[in-house]
Amino acid sequence: MAFLVPLIASASTATLVSTGISAVTAVMAIKQGQDAKKAYYSQARYKELEGRIEAVKAKEQGIKALENTRRGLASVNASASAGGLEPNIGTPVDIATFNVIKPGTADFFTARDNASLALSSANAQAQDLRFAGKQALKQGYITALGSIAQGFTTLSGVGGPTPVQPNVGFTPQTTGIG
Repeated sequence: MAFLVPLIASASTATLVSTGISAVTAVMAIKQGQDAKKAYYSQARYKELEGRIEAVKAKEQGIKALENTRRGLASVNASASAGGLEPNIGTPVDIATFNVIKPGTADFFTARDNASLALSSANAQAQDLRFAGKQALKQGYITALGSIAQGFTTLSGVGGPTPVQPNVGFTPQTTGIG
């Protein structure tokens, strides 16, 4: 830091102010990167929660599908018994299997798959947002580094006292050399 003393001493007020502004800009760039990262992480957390909510909704749809299947089976059994048929053999079993159980279980498994997809999609989006947050923080540091480099470039361009040149104004004489 001692190397800065001659630079600061010979710098004009405008140069010092410009360098100070570069330092403040660097600090603000880092702060902005940190805030952006925080915002991205908050969005990621929200996406995860949103995915969980969608998964719960899908599970509820699956439960409703199974409840409707149970009601449909009860209706088939009640109709078969009311018609004098044995509900466990023949046509009532076929009706229960192909018209009630198969569609009901298909709906249930579709709902279960939807829940899984909702969670995995939300987690992927959250991961992308976290990556964007890390990149925003890196960008803040890069911007800060550029600002500081610009400030030092401005400060180093000020110069200092002109170095003494040896033999300034000396021209060798060619006469008398013999």
